[in-house]
Amino acid sequence: MPVFKLPKVALFIASTSFICSFFAMSQNFPAPSVNVVAAKVTSLAPMSWMSGTVVSQNDSKIAAEISGQLTNLAVLGRTVHQGDIIAEIDDKAAQIQFIIDKANVKKARAQLVFLQSELKRKQALAEQNLSAITDLDKTVSERDIAQGDLTVAKANLAKTQRQLKLTKLTAPFEGLVVERLSNLGEYVTNGTAIIRLVATHKRQASVFVPLTSYQFLLEDYNNNKLLVIKSALGNKNVAIKALIPVADKRSHLMEIRLDLAKIKWPIGLNIQVAIANGTNKKVLAVPRDALILRRTGTSIFKVTKDNKAQQINVETGIGAGQWVEVIGNVTTGDKIIVRGSERIIAGQTVQIKNNNKALISSNNFQ
Repeated sequence: MPVFKLPKVALFIASTSFICSFFAMSQNFPAPSVNVVAAKVTSLAPMSWMSGTVVSQNDSKIAAEISGQLTNLAVLGRTVHQGDIIAEIDDKAAQIQFIIDKANVKKARAQLVFLQSELKRKQALAEQNLSAITDLDKTVSERDIAQGDLTVAKANLAKTQRQLKLTKLTAPFEGLVVERLSNLGEYVTNGTAIIRLVATHKRQASVFVPLTSYQFLLEDYNNNKLLVIKSALGNKNVAIKALIPVADKRSHLMEIRLDLAKIKWPIGLNIQVAIANGTNKKVLAVPRDALILRRTGTSIFKVTKDNKAQQINVETGIGAGQWVEVIGNVTTGDKIIVRGSERIIAGQTVQIKNNNKALISSNNFQ
């Protein structure tokens, strides 16, 4: 079966006619609506997104300080205040020891009182030469021993009272019971972790950053500059709470803490923080949403004085937040299309909408 081939000239004429017809038809439709933002000269610094985690200022595993059987445990999810009982250990042995120690104190005190009276009697006899000096010295020694015995008995009683107090574990701070590390009925010893308590109202972000960013972070900290953080729950601006300029030998990363006291994000949430890794410099910048990324390169659309969409090839430079440096045929004040460019072609007439919420997916650019 013969194959018919159209001449190249015929193909060119046909394709040109189709494009012209499509362009002519597009002129009959209403001009597409776009949102624009003016290109501007601004100060930008190169930024890197570093990963971090929402943590609590107080996250503790509360441990037993005496041995015994667990008789009571706070329920999971319970919010406790400082001083509230969160666990109890069987105190029967301590109660018995308390009774014994209390009796020993009473016994030692009675013996001391007796020897003090005996010493006064023998001192009176010795003054009248009716008692040997050795008897007096012996009574003084016995009195001193009784004083020591009373001191030991009181110390043992105080120790037992402390053990009785330790049978009831109390919360060292206000927080949430998030984990029971031991179970009811188990025998625990000194140092056994029983409950994990987390102060969920004292939230911070822990982020590890390169040491090379320290000088820029220190400047932000001293100037109370806010850092941009983002997570699955949204974007926020937060202050630096603490800088810890000591790096791990392997990673060479230092830790910073960010203040999340007013942000109700759960403990353990993964976040990302924009960290400066270079100095600020003045650049011509456009919103990041204006960039059209293709294999052939990056371009933007700007609206000309006669409301035509002009496509301009650009190179990108420093990026920070919503803004990115562009290098190309762009000047300050040019109207750059940030919404609606996906529906237009170069040279097409467009209609600028200042507050078209159907086109805008974020707040106005600052």
